[in-house]
Amino acid sequence: MSLQSRLSGRLAQLRAAGQLLVPPRPRPGHLAGATRTRSSTCGPPAFLGVFGRRARTSAGVGAWGAAAVGRTAGVRTWAPLAMAAKVDLSTSTDWKEAKSFLKGLSDKQREEHYFCKDFVRLKKIPTWKEMAKGVAVKVEEPRYKKDKQLNEKISLLRSDITKLEVDAIVNAANSSLLGGGGVDGCIHRAAGPLLTDECRTLQSCKTGKAKITGGYRLPAKYVIHTVGPIAYGEPSASQAAELRSCYLSSLDLLLEHRLRSVAFPCISTGVFGESGRKATPVRRPPRSCWPRCESGWSSTRTRRGSSAQAEQPLAQVDRLIICVFLEKDEDIYRSRLPHYFPVA
Repeated sequence: MSLQSRLSGRLAQLRAAGQLLVPPRPRPGHLAGATRTRSSTCGPPAFLGVFGRRARTSAGVGAWGAAAVGRTAGVRTWAPLAMAAKVDLSTSTDWKEAKSFLKGLSDKQREEHYFCKDFVRLKKIPTWKEMAKGVAVKVEEPRYKKDKQLNEKISLLRSDITKLEVDAIVNAANSSLLGGGGVDGCIHRAAGPLLTDECRTLQSCKTGKAKITGGYRLPAKYVIHTVGPIAYGEPSASQAAELRSCYLSSLDLLLEHRLRSVAFPCISTGVFGESGRKATPVRRPPRSCWPRCESGWSSTRTRRGSSAQAEQPLAQVDRLIICVFLEKDEDIYRSRLPHYFPVA
């Protein structure tokens, strides 16, 4: 008996025993015009008909994406991987997914996800050069020479820092980074719970140091969290150094991530220290921000890095905004800024 005859006989035996699977034949009219297709990498054949009951779509397609099959017989196309679905920042519980989603949006698209509609654009914030024209304080011997370029980078603004549309805002945080009172609590509430979720992975922060997270529902793209010293009465030399380190550490993160605009609140003030006119460079109390700390603003002008040459951190920044919330704080800044950033 020939080999072909023996094979035919064996196939007949298998069919009779029900051990050989045979593709079902389409019933007349049911799968009219169906096309039997097979992909070299996508598994078994797929019967694709008008009603699609036996059609295989995304199953087994792997990295090639979902199969897009035309109704016309013999036509087969492949669609690219679908783009990530839109993330609702109000309901999402995955901070990594939300952060990645926001990075892929344009500035205009991000506006849809802001927690507020009355946000403040950077171009609407006046520079110190513009604002200083209305400042009546005259400084006979300022600490530094006039720097026109620097005066166009610095801004003083009394506003809600959570509404500023900048690359980053600085948060005067507590060591846990999980939110608290003052500006810390305001930032966490505005950004939403995803900010707290990411902060939890940072495992706290030491005094004088800073860490960075996404901004989520804030108009700001990032939040730089820094922990200022807590002092009551006259701060020690080490606490003054820690406060200075808060600003320098925040600037380091700003430059490391190539961000161009940042807003600072008052650090180690309010619920963390004393208040009122005691906050002056002379007494150097805990309620001292850069112009109130004797070496604060000077640190931003010239900073010594790992090399022997002095660096200019603000040369790589387009705008640095001092954002205060209280009128009395604004008054203090107006009186002290001319000493550090003379305009006359």
